[in-house]
Amino acid sequence: MSILSMARIHIDHAGPFMGKTFLIIVDAHSRWLEVEIVSSTSAGATIQVLRKLFATHGLPEQVVSDNGTAFTSHQFKEFMSKNGICHSLTSPYHPRSNGLAERAVQITLILQSYL
Repeated sequence: MSILSMARIHIDHAGPFMGKTFLIIVDAHSRWLEVEIVSSTSAGATIQVLRKLFATHGLPEQVVSDNGTAFTSHQFKEFMSKNGICHSLTSPYHPRSNGLAERAVQITLILQSYL
């Protein structure tokens, strides 16, 4: 059984920080945090990480993200659609709508500063 409920996950990019960019993934139910280093904030790099996560934990019912270019791209929309995942975009200039991911970004950056 997976630690993630995978009903709804929140995602966001963080960085660059110390030369690295991260994809932050938070399970809405358990608050489980996954942080992956990505080569860029492109849709392709994001999808690559999500494929690995979904292979391990299963497909979520819903993905919540901000309006970043990776998340609004045709490639990302097609990936969500082909996998039967409902993709919800938060309101622009209203980061609290994706509060789980935004808070996880802050925590990740704080922790990285200690490493």
